Amino acid sequence: MARMIPEHGPRNTDSFGERDLYSIFKSQLSNDYTVIHSLPWLCSAVSKLDKGSRPTGEIDFLIIHPEYGVLALEVKSGRYKFENSCFVHVRDGYQIDPLEQTKRNVHGFASWLGATPSFRFRVGYGFVFPNSDFQRTHLPGMFDTSASPPQPLYIDYEAYPDVAQKVVELMRYWKGTHSQPDLGLSRAQDLIDYLSPTVDGQPKWSSRIQYDNKVWLQLTGEQSLVVKSILKSQNSLITGWPGTGKTLIAIEAARKLSAEGRRVLVLSFNARLTEHIRTQLTDYRLCTVMTWHGICRQAANALSHPSTGEEWYKSNCVEDLKLAINKGLLDVYDALIVDESQALAEAWCETLICWFDGKPKTFFCDETQVFKFERNGVTLNGLSKILSVEAFALTIILRMPKAVTEILYEVIPPRIQLSSPRNSEPDTALEVITLSPGEELKRIKSELVESGVASGDIVILTGAIISRQYYDFLKSEKIATENIAKFRGLEAPVVIVFGAEALDTAELFSAYSRATTKFVAIYNAHNRQWRGNLDFQARLQANPVSAEILAKAQVPLRIKNLVARSTSVQSLGMKSLDVMWAKDWGALLVEFQAHETQLLLWVNYLSRTITHPMFIWYGETLTKFYMIVPELDGGVEFCNHYTLTVDECKACGCLTPHSDTTKIGCALCYTTESRLLPPDQEVMDRIALYDAVITSRLPKNQTLELRPHLPIEVAAVAALMRAEKNKVRSKVLMVQLPSGRNLYVTAFVFTQSRIAACLTGSIMLVDAIADEIYYRYKELEQITVAEWRSIVASAFATFKQKGYVEWIAKKTYRPVEDSEAPIPKRYNVD
Repeated sequence: MARMIPEHGPRNTDSFGERDLYSIFKSQLSNDYTVIHSLPWLCSAVSKLDKGSRPTGEIDFLIIHPEYGVLALEVKSGRYKFENSCFVHVRDGYQIDPLEQTKRNVHGFASWLGATPSFRFRVGYGFVFPNSDFQRTHLPGMFDTSASPPQPLYIDYEAYPDVAQKVVELMRYWKGTHSQPDLGLSRAQDLIDYLSPTVDGQPKWSSRIQYDNKVWLQLTGEQSLVVKSILKSQNSLITGWPGTGKTLIAIEAARKLSAEGRRVLVLSFNARLTEHIRTQLTDYRLCTVMTWHGICRQAANALSHPSTGEEWYKSNCVEDLKLAINKGLLDVYDALIVDESQALAEAWCETLICWFDGKPKTFFCDETQVFKFERNGVTLNGLSKILSVEAFALTIILRMPKAVTEILYEVIPPRIQLSSPRNSEPDTALEVITLSPGEELKRIKSELVESGVASGDIVILTGAIISRQYYDFLKSEKIATENIAKFRGLEAPVVIVFGAEALDTAELFSAYSRATTKFVAIYNAHNRQWRGNLDFQARLQANPVSAEILAKAQVPLRIKNLVARSTSVQSLGMKSLDVMWAKDWGALLVEFQAHETQLLLWVNYLSRTITHPMFIWYGETLTKFYMIVPELDGGVEFCNHYTLTVDECKACGCLTPHSDTTKIGCALCYTTESRLLPPDQEVMDRIALYDAVITSRLPKNQTLELRPHLPIEVAAVAALMRAEKNKVRSKVLMVQLPSGRNLYVTAFVFTQSRIAACLTGSIMLVDAIADEIYYRYKELEQITVAEWRSIVASAFATFKQKGYVEWIAKKTYRPVEDSEAPIPKRYNVD
C-alpha cells in the first residue's frame, strides 16, 4: 500500500478520474511509493514560474520512489479525441494541449526544486486518460518509438485496468532515458518532507521572544499617563508588582525631564540594574545614573574619607553623603528618580528627600522583592509619610508571562486586584521536579537553543549560596549563572532557576518574575535541603503529582535509610522508646515520631547514663538529625542538641554524622574514646528494667516496689504515657517540649500530664501536685520540696500563658477544655 499525501483521501476535486486514481494508487502500489495529490502549495510554486498558469491543479499526481525517481502525472477525465494535432473534448468541444502544459509545469517544478542542490534531478511525466481510447495510436510527443519496445507516455481507457503497473513502467522508462542514479531512501524522504512539510503551527520560542519584545515590553498608553503625572508632581511614589513597568516608567520620566533641560540624578541599589538604566540613558547627557553607594562613595571621595568596610556600607555611607551635601561638594541636580527604593534604609531616603527639597523627586518601591539581607529597608508606608504623598499602584502586569503571574498570585496574594492582558500559556511557566537537575538544565537549555533561542537570551539564576554539588556541576559544564539578588529589576527572555528547592520565598518571587517569554524552575527532589515549609515548595507539595515524585525521590534520603547504609542496626527491644544499637558506629540511635518530643526526657536520662554517643532523628525527616550531649552551665545540668548531617568521612571511610560546629566535625571521630568499649551490660539491663516498669510488663507488686526508684525523667515519661491513656483533653498533650534545665523540662511534662488527665471542673492546687510527685520519687530528694514547688509553679505559669489553664487564685488553676484551648504549634520535621 502506497503512502498517500493527503493521507485520509484525495483533496477536493471535480475530477472523478483523480479520485479513482487516488484509490488505485493507494491499494495497488507498494509501500515504497509515495503519491502526492494536488497539494495547493505545489501549484503555487508552479504559478510563480508561469504567471499564466492556473492557480490550482497544475500537477495532479507526483509519484516518488527511492529507485525509480520522480514522475508527474496529468489526469484528463472525460472523453477526448485527437485531431489536427489537438485534443478536443468530445462533449464540450474545447481544445487542450496537455503535452505543452505538462512539459512547462514539470520543467518549472524541476527548476524550482533545483534551487536546493540535493534536489537537482530530472522529473519524468505521463498522462492518464481514464475515459478515452486512443487505440495505441502514436500520438505526437506522447509516444517514444525509439525505445525498445516503444513506450507510450499516456495511459488510456484500454490500459487503465493496469494503471498502477503502467505507472511503474513509465517511471522505469524515464529513469533509463534520463540515465539518473537511484534517488535513494534518504534523499527520497528529504524530498517528501520538503514537498509536504509537517508544520504544527506552534510558534518557536525565538519567534515568541520577538513577539513579546515588540508587544509587551514597550511603554503603554497607561504607563505614559503615569510619566505625565510624574512630570507634573513635586513628589511621586510609584509602587507595583514585578512586571508592571516601574523601571520603564523611571527611564522614560528621566528622558522627559532631561529633554526639558533638567539635570536628573537617577539612583538604584542594584549595580546591574543601574548599568541597564545607564545604558538606556546614554544619549541623555543631563542624566546621571548611579547606585546608592556610588553617590555615597563620590561624597566620601570629596571628603577624602575611606569608603570601604561593612560599617561604611551599612551606616557611615549616609553620614558621608549628608556631610558632602552640607559642604556643597556634590554636583547640583534638578530632579531625583530612585528605583528599588525598598532596598534603601529609611534614613537614606530621608537624606535624599532633604537634599532635593523643593525639587521634583520620584521613588519606585516594590515590597514583594525584599531579600533577607534587606529587612531594614524602608517600607512603602514609611516612604509615603516622608514624601507626604499617597502611593500610586501600577496594576497591569505586562512583562512576565501570565502563567508566571498566576503562580505568584497563588503564592503571595496581592492586596489589590492585578491584571495581565497577556494570554495564559501554560508552557511559559515550567516547574520541574527531578532527580537529576544538572541533566535537566542541560536538556532544557539545549532544546531552547535548537528552537532558535540565542544563548544570550537565556539567563540561569541561582541563590547567593549554592551547594558544592551544584557549584562543581556548573563549573565543570562551564555554565554561567547570575545571582538572583543582583539580577533584581532586570529581565531576560528566558530565565531558568537552578536549585529552586533550597531558595526562600523572596528569592523565588524575584526570580520567577524576571522572564519576559519563558520561565523554568528546576527543583531537585533528591536534595535534603528541600525547604518544604516555604511558600513555593509547599505549593508544589500540595500537588498530588509533585508530592508523589518527591515522596519517591526522598525515601533514600531519610536519615534512617542513610544510617542503615553505614552501620548495622539492632533494636534494643524497648517498648516506650525506639532505641537501637549502631554496631559499626558504637553509638545509640533513637527514632522519634514528630509528636513524641516529650520522650526526649528518656533520651536526656540515657545520655547522662551511657558514655557512648547518642544520635536521634524524627520519623521520615531528611534533615533533623541530632547528637545529644549532656553539659553543665553554672552547675545546672541540661542536654545540648547538636544539629547533624550525614556526609562522607575520609577517616571513617563511610557516611557518618557530621556537625557544622568546628569543634566536632565528624561526630564519630569526635567521640572516638567513648566508643572504644562495648556498652555496660549492667546499665543496659537497668534501662530495660525501667522500660518494663513504665510499660506495665512486670507484676504489679514489683512495679510498685521499683517505681519510687525510677529516674525522674523516666517517671515523667511514665506520667505522660498514663495521661495519653486516661486523657480528658488532648490539645495540651500536643504542646512541644521546651528547652532548659532538666528539672524544669521534667516538671513541664508532669504538669502537662496532670492537666490532660484532670477531671472536668476540678481545681488544680500547684503545691499539692508538686508534693505528691516529690514524695513519690526518691531522686527528687536531691533538692528541697520548696525548690521543687517553685519549678512546678513555673511550669503551670507557662501553661497559663499558652492558654491551657486558667488562674483561679495563687497557685490554683482550672484546666481549659479542648473546645476553648488553642491549637499548639507543631514541630516542623523538615
